[in-house]
Amino acid sequence: MKISVITPFYEGDKYMSDYVKCMESNRVSLKEQGHELEVVLVNDSPWKKLEAPTNEGQFIKVFTNEENKGIHYSRVFGLNQSTGDYVMFLDQDDLINGDTLVKLGRLLEEKSVDIIIANANLQQKDGSFLKWYRTKAHLGLVWDLPTYLKVGIQIISPGQCLIKRGAIPDFWKENLVRVNGADDYYLWLLMMASKAKAYVCEEAEYTHKYTGDNLSADTKATDASIYDFLDLLNDCDYFSQENLFLLHEMITYKAQFRESGLFGKITASLANLNLFMANLKFKKITDTGYGFNR
Repeated sequence: MKISVITPFYEGDKYMSDYVKCMESNRVSLKEQGHELEVVLVNDSPWKKLEAPTNEGQFIKVFTNEENKGIHYSRVFGLNQSTGDYVMFLDQDDLINGDTLVKLGRLLEEKSVDIIIANANLQQKDGSFLKWYRTKAHLGLVWDLPTYLKVGIQIISPGQCLIKRGAIPDFWKENLVRVNGADDYYLWLLMMASKAKAYVCEEAEYTHKYTGDNLSADTKATDASIYDFLDLLNDCDYFSQENLFLLHEMITYKAQFRESGLFGKITASLANLNLFMANLKFKKITDTGYGFNR
């Protein structure tokens, strides 16, 4: 088994020490089981030189974009440079446990699925950590297309996921979003629409660090990215127009809800009662906030 970890780098010098230690720990644990790790760093800030850190066997490779191309381009470029059977798209500021790749790789083979999704520890503003999937009900909705259309994305980051290379849709690789923020949402929607099978691991193997400038926390930027891929999905023959309309409706409703006062929230919710009820139910059974506003 060979695993490729692909990471876009954007002025991320301050994260590299912890990142390299994390990858080295996973390389060792994989090697002990007779497996191999390949790490592909794609430098999307070409004005800053990024050299491959000293690493045994040169398992970390660095490529540099000629100009700033964005996260989606960098992930696809890194994918094309990689050779692993299984792929993880890990952000530069996030970490996985030292033996995570061994565990997820084993599960991917045992469960005969296309993607393994691990639970996540979310760092809060005060430095504490909170487990993301806290109820059985939430675990059951992690790979549920209606939830992604009515409530929102349930995977914090691609770094939670180990994916079979062959399960990554060609449409995602060939039709790139131009606005950073939601290419992962786009990927999961395409995979679910193409009937890819998933297994959700209740154990937290991934840590989402609070940096104060995580792009995923900027809902306006993420919404702009979603509207961008909605245009692209019009040309996808296996993503239905009905689902496309529902997703557009949900993103628009949530933007209105966030930006409105009490009267505006009530008005928007009455106009989108199906979505309001879906999010209310989701909040109750998952022990999260009002849906998930990504």
